[in-house]
Amino acid sequence: MAGQRGRAPAPGAIALLGGAIRYALGVCAQVTPAELARPTPCPDWDLAALLAHLAASMADLESGLRTGLLDLGLADPVGPVPGDPVEVLRDQAANLLVTCYVHHGTDRFVVVSGMPVAAGIVACTAAVEVAVHGWDVSAARGRAAEIPPALAARMLGLCPLLLVSPSGLFAPPVDVPPQARPGDRLVACLGRDPAAGLGPAGRPERARSGPGRPENGRH
Repeated sequence: MAGQRGRAPAPGAIALLGGAIRYALGVCAQVTPAELARPTPCPDWDLAALLAHLAASMADLESGLRTGLLDLGLADPVGPVPGDPVEVLRDQAANLLVTCYVHHGTDRFVVVSGMPVAAGIVACTAAVEVAVHGWDVSAARGRAAEIPPALAARMLGLCPLLLVSPSGLFAPPVDVPPQARPGDRLVACLGRDPAAGLGPAGRPERARSGPGRPENGRH
């Protein structure tokens, strides 16, 4: 159960998480210090706060997979993390992937807010969160970078599970045409406007259905 180590990693979930991290870090590597005060699709979060949240989420997920306990009620940091936020993200991403390989197997469970959840589901949920926040970062910079189609298509299959979870991780979906690209359908499914980009004044437009983390914990 939660305190036992899995016998072997689940390569599908780890590959999904690795792809999400690769996409997100590629986007975040382009962030400049001058952009950290820019607004993001997440209400009340500027880019510095979003990067701090993503780093904190990676740290929480790493701790959950390592210890077998994950508390979704943990508070986000109130301000930017010290140091270079992109370097902090790289370090947290490396820790998360290593922990996923070591503590993530087919017979491994993590107790999430009192409920046992398969470690593979936790890793897949982490992948979706990392990818969508990578998209948020790119939208905040002015033009959203599409999540790779193959990666987004795999994640779309997870959305029904995430959207019906009692934790209410994400905001309500935004309508998009059925023929929309997988990346657009994924971010719309998680409450983002795929058309987010440069506004009339050259600033990022906010998503129609805000995916920030207000009182209800959605983001």
